[in-house]
Amino acid sequence: MKRFLFCWMLTTSTFAWSDTQYPGLQVEVTRAGNLYTLAASFDTSLTQCAAYHYLTDYDAAKSLPGVVESVARRESANRVKVERTADERIMFFHVRLHSIMEYTEKPYEGIDFIQLSGDSKLFQGSWSIQPNELGSTLRFRGSWQPDTLIPLFIIDHFARNGLLDRFSAIAELAAKRKDALSNQCGNQQLARNAE
Repeated sequence: MKRFLFCWMLTTSTFAWSDTQYPGLQVEVTRAGNLYTLAASFDTSLTQCAAYHYLTDYDAAKSLPGVVESVARRESANRVKVERTADERIMFFHVRLHSIMEYTEKPYEGIDFIQLSGDSKLFQGSWSIQPNELGSTLRFRGSWQPDTLIPLFIIDHFARNGLLDRFSAIAELAAKRKDALSNQCGNQQLARNAE
């Protein structure tokens, strides 16, 4: 049951999530057997630099609804392990979920990730950053295989309906953090110019 709830947390909305879809957000969910392919993209006013810092600020995930803890440990220059704990309310149930993810950073291009342990048989994917005239486009691609006895047609319904809310919250947080992230990139540029 806990595995199903973790998967449900990844793919469904709760009362804490946004009621409206982020403008321009595109989300697609497909299933082949018991493997889901997830895709999402949205435009943001973040520069490529700021978008990269947003994606690699693993501690900031605590600002997303339900995330209680997100602790990052740098393993090497471009590899980070993140332990994440989330509380989720699903109908009348309260569940605490925990996962360990490994992120591989590709500076200013994006990140790849894979679940090392958690409540899914498989969860992996990537975020890519593509500059555009207004800032950048963030694209998510992932594969998810739930570890549950719940019929997949039930998971299908929640996956298709809930990902809009999840990715809307991610996009809204990026917009809220624009000023802080832009300042961070400006300070980096000043430091490079001073060298």
